[in-house]
Amino acid sequence: MKRNPNTQLFLLIASFFALQLQAQNVFESTIPWHAQDHSAWKIEPQNVQNYVIMGNKFFEPNNNTLYMSEFSEFAQFNSWSRTHTAPENIQTFWKSFCKSTSPVGYFAVAATASGNKVYTLTTNATGHKFWDRVSTLPFSVQYGGVCQATNGGYIACGSNNSGELAVTKFNGLGEAEWTLDYPVNGFGWAIRQANGGGYVIAGTRSVIRIEVDGSLVWSKTLTLPISPDGSNYTYTEFEEILPLSGENGFILTGSAFSNSHSGAYTARFSWAGTQMWSKINETVNTSLAGTPVCWINNAVLSNSGNKVITSWRNGPVSSGGALRAQLVNIADGAQGAVQGLGNAIPVQEAFSTRAHGRLVIGGTRGTYSQVYAYSNTQFLMDNALPQQVDNQLDVNNIPNVPTVSGYLTSVRNAYPTYQSGKVTFDDPTMTFASRTAYTDLTIFPNPSAGLVYVGGKMEPGAMLRIFDLTGKLIMEKQAPEGESMLNFDLTGQPKGMYTLQMAGDRYNVTRKFILE
Repeated sequence: MKRNPNTQLFLLIASFFALQLQAQNVFESTIPWHAQDHSAWKIEPQNVQNYVIMGNKFFEPNNNTLYMSEFSEFAQFNSWSRTHTAPENIQTFWKSFCKSTSPVGYFAVAATASGNKVYTLTTNATGHKFWDRVSTLPFSVQYGGVCQATNGGYIACGSNNSGELAVTKFNGLGEAEWTLDYPVNGFGWAIRQANGGGYVIAGTRSVIRIEVDGSLVWSKTLTLPISPDGSNYTYTEFEEILPLSGENGFILTGSAFSNSHSGAYTARFSWAGTQMWSKINETVNTSLAGTPVCWINNAVLSNSGNKVITSWRNGPVSSGGALRAQLVNIADGAQGAVQGLGNAIPVQEAFSTRAHGRLVIGGTRGTYSQVYAYSNTQFLMDNALPQQVDNQLDVNNIPNVPTVSGYLTSVRNAYPTYQSGKVTFDDPTMTFASRTAYTDLTIFPNPSAGLVYVGGKMEPGAMLRIFDLTGKLIMEKQAPEGESMLNFDLTGQPKGMYTLQMAGDRYNVTRKFILE
């Protein structure tokens, strides 16, 4: 059969860009958030390919601001940044923000600097504030993590003034409904919904499970291997929780400290609280110059589903360092080789996620000077770990990066070269193919009076979602198999531009259309 010349040209272009993307799979950038010290803690995926990061100044007087920025799937801060001012000063904002489904957007929690109060903020998908408020609590709580509650609203964890784990339940409007503490020492860094109901909370050294009403189910102490100096790891922190499917329990990640060493750890627990295994991913001697440490990011599932990719940063406490990663077998904790992720910019605090077909890390540049973003397009494959590179970054000799409209940005090659013993990276100037080139998806008629048809080759099981310009989810349907056509009846929706997204395991495609 004779092939259409236009089809041949399209396949040639698609092949070219596929090869380019395979060779160029690591991207990173930074932007300044504030002249004062600040910390960007956690990232959440956006509805359409991008990501949102949030943080604030820390340990500073008159601290009443929260910062939000969006960055692209290629780790570029080229979209929006928001600053939200609380009605009174707040304490350090750690990792306590999460995605919201009703309304679509984000929810954040921060303790006030004085008294037993809590500040909550709800935004839409592009960071614009829906509402914020201050609620009074029965006692002071500082918060570390938050997730959506199974019975509506949100639930956040942290600690009380006595250093014990504490939890607050909020309704959908951000108003505190109840607050409880537990006879368990430590700070609650992460909270996730548990299989079978309730929640698991990871704190400093301890892991607990609670019911939906906050009643304690069980409490466990994390057990880790012995440190290289023969002592125990007596302190752990920055825990993150990765729930596994069904009855497989969850993965716990964090950083551990002994008398003379620091290490990243990975452990697996059952939903009943049994510790199934624990591993130290890498250790460094904290008595060395610059006090190097391993700060954990967290773990994400690899594409095979039977391993996790745990990632962390290795380097001096303040100036930061290199990103590292390791494959860990879920069944028994067996570890692959430690790999460098090839970052050129030293990272201080960073947390990872997997979404839109890639591994993404967001956090703070070394010395707390800027907010940081990293994206890797191939790292989720079990056999696609990059080759080991020299991760002894010379913090004082990072190549200059271009300044665009006052923002410091950089797009970096995955594999560096070395000149006179120093790391150098090339800034590519290529133009990337649209993600829409990866599959055939058509919307008609466009513009439409209300009834919209979507046709083409769809990924089986993918979700087709329609969003308005504010990022609000309007309607969604699951894609059938093969060449198909679906319709969305948007009669009665406001006129204007909308976005169709097809989000699956392999593809993430967007189309714009207009209702008139």
